[in-house]
Amino acid sequence: MRRILPIFIILFSGWGLSWTEKPWLSDGKILPENGTMRTSYFAQVAYFHPEELSPTSITVFIDGTPYELRLKKGKPGRGIYRSAPITLPPGEHSFYFLVEDERGQMDRFPRYGEKKGPFVGLKTKYNRKPILSEGGVYFDYGDEKDIYTFTVRYYDPDCNPPRSVICYVNGIECTMALHKGKPSNGIYLVKRKMRSFPNAYYFYAEDFNGARITLPGIGFIRGPVVEKAENEDPILTDWRVEPNLGGPNTEYVFYLRYKDPDYDPPSIIQVVINNSPYPMRLYQGKGYDGIYIFRTRLLESMDNRYYFYAEDGRGGTRRIPERGAFHGPVVIR
Repeated sequence: MRRILPIFIILFSGWGLSWTEKPWLSDGKILPENGTMRTSYFAQVAYFHPEELSPTSITVFIDGTPYELRLKKGKPGRGIYRSAPITLPPGEHSFYFLVEDERGQMDRFPRYGEKKGPFVGLKTKYNRKPILSEGGVYFDYGDEKDIYTFTVRYYDPDCNPPRSVICYVNGIECTMALHKGKPSNGIYLVKRKMRSFPNAYYFYAEDFNGARITLPGIGFIRGPVVEKAENEDPILTDWRVEPNLGGPNTEYVFYLRYKDPDYDPPSIIQVVINNSPYPMRLYQGKGYDGIYIFRTRLLESMDNRYYFYAEDGRGGTRRIPERGAFHGPVVIR
């Protein structure tokens, strides 16, 4: 043990003597981050050496082209280094910094890869295209009674809100609304019913400056798979005529609420007065769920009778009442 211990100490101390401190680079950037071809850009980085040794060189590589930096502020061993003015062509650029000290020790910023920037426009500031991702539909499989939700993530590197985010479903334009996140970085969605059909869709977005993008870049996404659902008959409620009593010149209004469980608007909706059919028009609500009316001054009989009839265009029908007719209105001469 007495022989081994001195040898160990010598080796350890020799190893300690060979240790040298390395330089450090931090906060490397190119200013400004955005500009045009006429803009002058400056590369800047903070340099630090524990022993305050001066660098032999600090270089920024922009798209692989080297530019030397000189001390701008502080001391040579602890200061801010900056390049001369740099002009750059239009487009997206990338850069990294490299330093070597008097002992040949080196550091790189960033340690791996390259930083993005600056972004150079031709005559105006460079506009980075938005990104669409995570596009899809829920459910992938269902029937015609289901509600299908189309979603996509929109991201704008310049943090601007989009002019529009749209999902084209079987060629139909469906405007999407922000569901979660920020307008410049969030999830957009739209909900709709689907027919039994070879369905397909794709996403489209236009950013604040008019740049456009689609997902997928080419073609479309197939789906969802939708099975044909059994059609349900429409429902007729809230029927009435106003007024129930009047004269020959009185305007009579027939009201009826139409509601279809399959969201089908009526192909035929009418009131049949004294065996004569009259078409009704939508007064309030939506085509598949709304109030329909018919106005007339042509009633002559004192004892009128009427009923309502509707078809949904897919084989569904409804008559109110199922048999016979309602009495009214009473017209007094």
